[in-house]
Amino acid sequence: MDSAFAVVEAMQVAAAGMEGSRDLVHQGRELLSSATGFNWFLILVAAVVSALVLAGCIYLLVEYQHPEDRNQAWVPKIVVVISMTLAIWTVLLFPLDVANTRACAQSISPSACTYTLPMHQLWYACFISNLVLVFLIIPFTLFFYESDSDYTFCQKVKGSLMWTMGFLVFIVLIIVIMYLLIGYVVYPTQQLTSGVRSMNVLKNLASFNSSACIKPLKSNQTEASVPDYQCSAFSTTFRSSSWKLRVSLPVYIIAIQSVLGWLVFLVFAGVGLVAGPIDWLQEFLGRPKAVITKSEYMRRGQIIAQRAKQIMNMLTMMRRGERDRRWRSNFQKVQREVALLEEDEYQLERVFPQGEDGQVRWVLFMLGFYVLAVMAVVGFCLTCMWIAQIIAYMLPPVPLSPLLNEMFVALDGVFPLFGVLAFAIFCLYLMIAAMKGNFMLGLNFLVIKLYPMRPGATMMSSFLVNTALILLMAPAIVQFCAQAFAVYADGTSIFDVFGNQVMYLIGLRYIYNLNIFLYAMLAICLLTAIFLAFRGKKVWKRRNPMDAYAMID
Repeated sequence: MDSAFAVVEAMQVAAAGMEGSRDLVHQGRELLSSATGFNWFLILVAAVVSALVLAGCIYLLVEYQHPEDRNQAWVPKIVVVISMTLAIWTVLLFPLDVANTRACAQSISPSACTYTLPMHQLWYACFISNLVLVFLIIPFTLFFYESDSDYTFCQKVKGSLMWTMGFLVFIVLIIVIMYLLIGYVVYPTQQLTSGVRSMNVLKNLASFNSSACIKPLKSNQTEASVPDYQCSAFSTTFRSSSWKLRVSLPVYIIAIQSVLGWLVFLVFAGVGLVAGPIDWLQEFLGRPKAVITKSEYMRRGQIIAQRAKQIMNMLTMMRRGERDRRWRSNFQKVQREVALLEEDEYQLERVFPQGEDGQVRWVLFMLGFYVLAVMAVVGFCLTCMWIAQIIAYMLPPVPLSPLLNEMFVALDGVFPLFGVLAFAIFCLYLMIAAMKGNFMLGLNFLVIKLYPMRPGATMMSSFLVNTALILLMAPAIVQFCAQAFAVYADGTSIFDVFGNQVMYLIGLRYIYNLNIFLYAMLAICLLTAIFLAFRGKKVWKRRNPMDAYAMID
């Protein structure tokens, strides 16, 4: 009878369990059904932002291009617009990844959620496109654009392909050799060793927990239980070891892209974070107060023409002289004079707008200065917050405070879109600061002679080179943001790459663990501030349109 009652009781318990499991399954299906489908609002926002970025890159090309390149060199222009747009899209893909991850309810497991966008595929597509543009398409376009004008089309293509293939083979060999030799991740682990005890022995123990761990026995010893703490992962008795795994080739390529981008990013961002807001503020303070008269415009035009004639005479004399050290010094002076002459011509055309829509262009011209004033104020605030985030969260072994991570989480508590929007602003500002540093150093960089970027006087060759540098910085900016906002970005697709794999790669992990890149960037920020403190006044006076042209109130 007892056994019969036991069977009936067991059947009742099983039935109740099955009923409870049905309820759980039903609830799970409801949760899963709420996760299916697409967040069309997120897709709409992504489409609108992508279109705005594309329009901004086209405007930047039109604003900076040289008059000689108007209505021609269409292939380089298309490459420049696509490359610059892809660089900004890559950075803004990180906030989109955060929004895509947070679109699912917290009660749903990440593995069970149906995400709106396939972020893993989008990230790989962006990085592969980045790699192809930087190391294949842009070099080929640059070699083709700078080919001798006497060459035929086939000769230009042949020469450009030879130079590009040689460059590409060199890069591929380096990546493949490094991947075969050191393409591994090494994770630090804590090794716990415990013996195994039979169930017969456990029956006689007063408490299962007090004797679940046992010492390893030698052949001539009997079993002996040990206290729990000797088998606890929170004690100091465990042994440290490492876990070595082969990383996938796409992830390793992303890591190499990030390191190469860091070498450029730490310089340009270090300069742009400090010099960008100062330059925008000085542009606003030195804005023209009124349109100059036609007679003043003609007088200034004559002065520019005389300076151009003097430069031509200097070049004629240099052609007849020997190319010694003095000749190279004079040639550099001529280059600077040509750059200043083009800048003065550009400023003169802006303070005397001509044509039927002259008044409209003047109003837009003045509105641009007030936009620069707003950018300067916002830039100062964002720069200070970025430096505080680096010092308080990224540099110490144990972060002093999450800072911006807490701010993003708090904004999400107010409205889910606010935190993602603030996150996107900080990421985008980092890209803008790096681009500003690139444009500023293009003319005055003393270590490496880069192609200059000047409004209204930039040739397509300069555009291609600087666009390649901007595109190269994009992976480094994404990794920098992943490291700075590890709390807020946890669970995203890209954080799994940069936070869990790249940081542990052999040969690269020491660079990131010692924060070499971060210290170098902060040092460049400090040097830039010191340089502007001593040299800024002279540079600002030269760049002030009020000093270059006599304004009439």
